[in-house]
Amino acid sequence: MTPNPEQAQPTASLSNQLAAAHKTALIIVLTFAMSIVVYMGLGLLKLNLRGAKVQAQLPFAFYGVAAALAIGSILVRRALLHRTKLEVVAVTRGLEGLIKHLLNSTIIAAAIAEVIGLLALVVAFFGGDQNDVIRLSVVGLAVLVWNYPRRSAWARAVYYFAATTPITDAGKLGL
Repeated sequence: MTPNPEQAQPTASLSNQLAAAHKTALIIVLTFAMSIVVYMGLGLLKLNLRGAKVQAQLPFAFYGVAAALAIGSILVRRALLHRTKLEVVAVTRGLEGLIKHLLNSTIIAAAIAEVIGLLALVVAFFGGDQNDVIRLSVVGLAVLVWNYPRRSAWARAVYYFAATTPITDAGKLGL
């Protein structure tokens, strides 16, 4: 069974919802990026004002936590954006729910990056040096950039499910 070509055409409402959600994601990601930079600045400021008391083994624990969080953010994002998961969301919550799910997935991945950035500040208080603060901040920013969604990928997913999802309630599907 082939999808109806009229359903494959994006509607203005659906495009507007997608654009608004992606703009919200951009604002959230930029806000988290700025906060990570602020954490780095505060950590460096703390180290410059009070001096660093380097403890040889402690920063490695922070690196381990940051690595686990970075890998975890990628795994969580992949799980949330798996085709089967997106299909379930599209069928149960409609296209509006799918767009919200895409936005929520971005927020979750960005929050994990934020925690890594917060580790950069915490390491300054627990015996790290400037290099530790900078490295953890860079890891947090890298995770944030890695998990940033491309609008075209969101659009492909939404329009695919708009074309293939059976329409039970046209209002619910945004068509």
